[in-house]
Amino acid sequence: MLNLIKRQQKVLAKSLVILVSSCLIGHSVYALEVTSGNFIQTNNPDALAVGTTFVVSDFFDDLALSTRLRNDLNSDIVLGPGPLDITQFYYSVHGTDFADNPMRVPGINSFPSQFEFSEGGVLDSASRSRIGLGGVMRFDLPPREDGTPRYFMLGDWTLEYDAVRKQGYNFSDDVNKLVQPADYDVSGWFLRNHIDFPTVAFDVLSSTIFSNTDSFYLSGELGWSPEIVTAFFPEEVLYHATARFVMCAQDDVAFAESAVAKIPCVFPNITANGQAGHIKISAPEQIELAIDLGIATMDKNIKADYFAAFVYQKIWYWLNKEFKWTTTASAAYQGSLIDFRKISLPSPLQAINALQPGSVITVYFAVDASQNGKFDPPYRFSSVRLNID
Repeated sequence: MLNLIKRQQKVLAKSLVILVSSCLIGHSVYALEVTSGNFIQTNNPDALAVGTTFVVSDFFDDLALSTRLRNDLNSDIVLGPGPLDITQFYYSVHGTDFADNPMRVPGINSFPSQFEFSEGGVLDSASRSRIGLGGVMRFDLPPREDGTPRYFMLGDWTLEYDAVRKQGYNFSDDVNKLVQPADYDVSGWFLRNHIDFPTVAFDVLSSTIFSNTDSFYLSGELGWSPEIVTAFFPEEVLYHATARFVMCAQDDVAFAESAVAKIPCVFPNITANGQAGHIKISAPEQIELAIDLGIATMDKNIKADYFAAFVYQKIWYWLNKEFKWTTTASAAYQGSLIDFRKISLPSPLQAINALQPGSVITVYFAVDASQNGKFDPPYRFSSVRLNID
């Protein structure tokens, strides 16, 4: 058992060195750029029906679009016939070279990604960037009086960011209709439609961002934008959420250059007293740990080990399945990868009783993709460092 602990400590220590080195490179030498990823949208059919007559009748991903012209999307059947029982849809995150991609079809206006970021700096250049998403959704509308079917298309998205969208405005330029986007938790992210007509269709509400040395995660809800509500819908559905999504945007070069195998599109996150990174606390202060996990992988079959551990005065403490700290290396949980927020962990003070001024505690949260109770590649981890005054 002692050898097991030592081996796991060496792996974790080595990973920490790699992570720190990657952070220095990512922040100071070059910016990461989006070259691939997943955008997974989960519709709420009941919410979609509020204020609209939209019914999802089919969906064309990048592969389906590659063999079709624009007019084919009106009647071709891929997942249907509609209405679809499926509620989850997968869009490709395009790379920077998508404009030259042989899958690009004339008349379907899919865009490449032009988005640079760094770990901890996803929004730094977001207002000057965009992420191209491949996929078109077809909605059935009530037929015309003569029985002719009608359709409405949304897709060929670009995901963009503009902080101005969080500022108050007058709906339809009516001075008596002041709208405060903060009341709806508008994030500044939005989806611009490019199929048939270019307009912002959805604002992203209640967003969450996690990032690491090769990719970032974005999640939130999709609410009808003021532009599309003004054009098509009653005012009452402004920012009405009809779907939620998770996205992983990855720099493939940075991912491939990693010295250890990593799980793509998996984002553990840990905070202490609501803060991430390096924080200072005083000796008598309580330590409140919380973990998050962002999952945007399309692989639904990963069975994972979940680990939580901290180091204090060169001693490693591990969280066991009873949620207690112990010096015996163990997984705190084993199971599928689950997207979650703000799960509290026991305070390290339960194991060490008192903090020594001038000491340091580093706390880790990690997941790996080999469910064997050992911390081994491929994996992802996050850490927070507490400096004790």
